[in-house]
Amino acid sequence: MIKVSAVSKAEELNQPKDTQEAKVVWEKFLKLLEDSLKPSEITTWFSVIEPISFDNNILTISVPSKDYYGIIEKRYNKQISAVIGSGLLGENGKLVYKVAQLELFVTPPDNSLTTENENATSKKNIKPIEITPEKIYSDSEIFSSPNLYSKNTFDNFVRSESNELAVAAAWAITNNLGKIYNPLFIYGGVGLGKTHLIQAIGNEIRKKYPEKKVYYTTAPDFTKQFTDSIANSRISDYSSNLFGTKKLDTFYRNLDVLIIDDVQNLSGKEKTQDFMYQIFNSLFNEKKHVIFSSDKPINQIKGIEDRLISRFQWGMTADIQPPNWEMRVAIVKKKFKDADIEISDEIAHFTATNIKESIRTIEGCVIGMIAESALVYEGEITLDIAEKVITRVVGNPGRVRNISVDLIIQSVSDFYRISESLILSKKRTKNVVNARQIAMYLSKEMTDLTLELIGLNFGGKDHATVLYAYNNVSKRIAKDKEFMKTINSIKEKIKNN
Repeated sequence: MIKVSAVSKAEELNQPKDTQEAKVVWEKFLKLLEDSLKPSEITTWFSVIEPISFDNNILTISVPSKDYYGIIEKRYNKQISAVIGSGLLGENGKLVYKVAQLELFVTPPDNSLTTENENATSKKNIKPIEITPEKIYSDSEIFSSPNLYSKNTFDNFVRSESNELAVAAAWAITNNLGKIYNPLFIYGGVGLGKTHLIQAIGNEIRKKYPEKKVYYTTAPDFTKQFTDSIANSRISDYSSNLFGTKKLDTFYRNLDVLIIDDVQNLSGKEKTQDFMYQIFNSLFNEKKHVIFSSDKPINQIKGIEDRLISRFQWGMTADIQPPNWEMRVAIVKKKFKDADIEISDEIAHFTATNIKESIRTIEGCVIGMIAESALVYEGEITLDIAEKVITRVVGNPGRVRNISVDLIIQSVSDFYRISESLILSKKRTKNVVNARQIAMYLSKEMTDLTLELIGLNFGGKDHATVLYAYNNVSKRIAKDKEFMKTINSIKEKIKNN
């Protein structure tokens, strides 16, 4: 039996005296899990768990967050239950989870609504440390100038299925510095939170290990430091250093954690890549951590030397995908809540349906709606305001539509003259099944809902039923042009509703 409860930071500090025994039991627990899980799974999902106590055959462990617990419970409940059933914890043994971190969506209290400007230019707001052969920072200066944006933390990073692997790997690094996922390479499109996440790693490491030297930079800033250093170098530097960049080289080699953003911008810069290669090898050999981000996968970055590409591939690669519809709705609601503004579900759904590009775009539209309502509509957020702002930001009025499963079911019902209640029923007559499957197909095509959520909208059908309907209709469309015209006709009616 697995239970979950919440625990405050203060409670976590008051650990029972039998913590040491809990650690021993937990190590044995992990050893047994190794029989059924891959080493990478153990490292990613279980290395961050802290044993708290073992008392009366109850092992209490601490997980970072509620969503983290949910992932483990969903993915590994069978394996965990098997270990409990092995008798390791004793007769009627139990595993109890305590959630030690803040909830899924948390915004810093001193800044309830992050502006698009702040998000989009967080890299620009950080003034790079000026490093030249004439000026090399002391340890204390490196410690106080990590080049990190303090508000980019794990606590206020929005998590979902689209980034869960990247977040788990990032968090694991902060508990196993220099030991796992070295290097960590995170990639994803613009505005999906790469910079926030890799800076969160740096901020968390500084919090846990104040003595560690952490430094964040972008590939363009790294290149500028390198070229400026060469331009200003003394002749004597060349006798002791390959590039004549002795002090810059010393600066980077003395770091414990190096974080380089937008590494794709090293493309075509051969000398800078050579320097990066030397720095990476030095840090890696000393078990120092290196973290990279890029806007594309490693194998799609052009103009980077093969030997550097191979270094990127040595460790862990994780991607960040665009948030799904449910997550976009949650982001919209959270951003308005942070601004102490209540909105209807209709506005949240409308916004999430029409903005798919990035989290940054969503935030920009929310800010635009708040500004528009304050300046023109006396503070009330209406659907008209949402439509006006989204049209302006997205730049394509044709995309401004709110398509829901309810609307799709209603449209199919009208088209085939079959009641909505019949479509949602369990009735298996041919005409009802046809309408139901078409409605399921269109729900998959015209919304971002998962198969599970679509099924729930159809009276609790499971995802396999929805998938079967989608595949069946897809095959019919491929074979029957008239049927394809029918589907397109229903689509147009839905769009123009």
